[in-house]
Amino acid sequence: MEERIRKQHHHHHVWMVSSMLAMVICLSAGLYGLMGVVLQDGWFHYCPKPSVFLQQLAANTRSEFQEAVQYHQHRSILPNRVSSQGPEGEAEEEESCMGRYVHVYDLPPFFNQKLVDDCLSADPPWVYTHCEDLTNRGLGERISNNIFSDSKKNDSDLYDNVLALPGLQDAWYKTNQFTLELIYHERFKHYDCLTDDPDKAIFTYIPFYSALDLTPKLFGDGVSSNAAARDRACQRLIGWLQASRHWERTGGKNHVLLLGRIVWDYTRREFDDHGWGNPLLSFPEMENVTKLSIEISPTREDQGSGIPYPTAFHPSSDAQIASWQTRVSSSKRETLVVFAGVPRSDNKRVVGSSIRSELMKQCSNYSQPPHNNNNNNKMCSLLSCSVIDCERNPQLLMEAFLNAVFCLQPPGDSATRKGVFDCLIAGGIPVFFNPETAYMQYHWHLPQNGSSYSVFFPREAVVNGNVDVIQELQRIPRSAIASMQHTINSFLPNLLYSKPGSNLTTPDAFDISVQNLLHRFRQN
Repeated sequence: MEERIRKQHHHHHVWMVSSMLAMVICLSAGLYGLMGVVLQDGWFHYCPKPSVFLQQLAANTRSEFQEAVQYHQHRSILPNRVSSQGPEGEAEEEESCMGRYVHVYDLPPFFNQKLVDDCLSADPPWVYTHCEDLTNRGLGERISNNIFSDSKKNDSDLYDNVLALPGLQDAWYKTNQFTLELIYHERFKHYDCLTDDPDKAIFTYIPFYSALDLTPKLFGDGVSSNAAARDRACQRLIGWLQASRHWERTGGKNHVLLLGRIVWDYTRREFDDHGWGNPLLSFPEMENVTKLSIEISPTREDQGSGIPYPTAFHPSSDAQIASWQTRVSSSKRETLVVFAGVPRSDNKRVVGSSIRSELMKQCSNYSQPPHNNNNNNKMCSLLSCSVIDCERNPQLLMEAFLNAVFCLQPPGDSATRKGVFDCLIAGGIPVFFNPETAYMQYHWHLPQNGSSYSVFFPREAVVNGNVDVIQELQRIPRSAIASMQHTINSFLPNLLYSKPGSNLTTPDAFDISVQNLLHRFRQN
């Protein structure tokens, strides 16, 4: 079983051994003597701590890895590519990119592209994963021009197909809220100041698709969803990073990792086999890494910076952005308040359960006569995403938000909601009930003064029945509403993710994130 082939290459040794022998090497050397082992297909396996060695060894006997161990010592994982530019071109690039260089690790496909390929080719499909959402480089399926059926058109005149406005037909996609890792990776591939030399870069990006790896393992059964399965990829990532000379020198201090799910999904303690998520952020090696996430822990600065959820609108030109801003600012908005979401049972473990129930009750009360007048203006409208799959039908969501002045944004399973950004890009004024939903999350992309673009009611006052939200919103002066709407329209581009490869002069959410990262690392 134990086959050994010793080779000498650039002063590094390669031993071909069984996976079990690799585990023995890890155990005998400890975390101090051996950073990690690499199997023959190129994927690192993070050396386990002795307490979990036997558990992993038993798992390996059931599913034998391909054989091979490669030990990296004092070298970069990948050689630098040689620039094809002449001296003049290199000088011009050097000047324009001074202080803006970014290095992107060329991770083995196991950590990113293979996850996409495996999902798209899976039969049966992955659990709780819409693999079609991974198409178009993470933007998802493009929404066709004919997005309404004939029966839907005949049933109601309220829904105008705004997504098919001239010049915008190719900008709308069914984008999943957890695909930002693909979108950012693709955008970095088109970044104008990439460098193959990590020592030249202001920061290094780690293109690990953690959400795509984790999501199908959160809801599956048995072996596919146990702690060992959920931890395997992030353990191997740590091993791969530890073998990098650049990582060894910096200790991760100038590295950036995007987390496609909320930060809480990555904070399980390593040896808690019954906890939720994986322990990626619990590894000490991740302490110095700068994290980006759609939801961070506001009380833990080391857990990263919040970035906007992706919406369905992905422009490819400044003209498309301007066209959409014009459509937003000219909307009639015949409904005062809209709530789009699903009801939650009154479960104390679910952040937004009781507040959602109260808001839906209040909205339902104002949806009936005499609150609605004869000219079709409504006080409050409910869009039930349990009846209509809002994520798969973003056109309905956009119609509802374009037609309303205010959008109720209670917490969901956690403090933040994708609906906040759907509301804002449609020009709706979000109504918050928890400061962690936006004010304490997205400092780079939203104004510091929350009252300039939103309304806030304390959650407890609403749940206790002390605040009639719809009535209070009705009392806000028109001048204040107009001011908030103007502010929202002005920063709307900050919340968009343009199509990869586009050549916009207007900074979008990705550009703003990169600008702030560069500033942070230059300051340090």
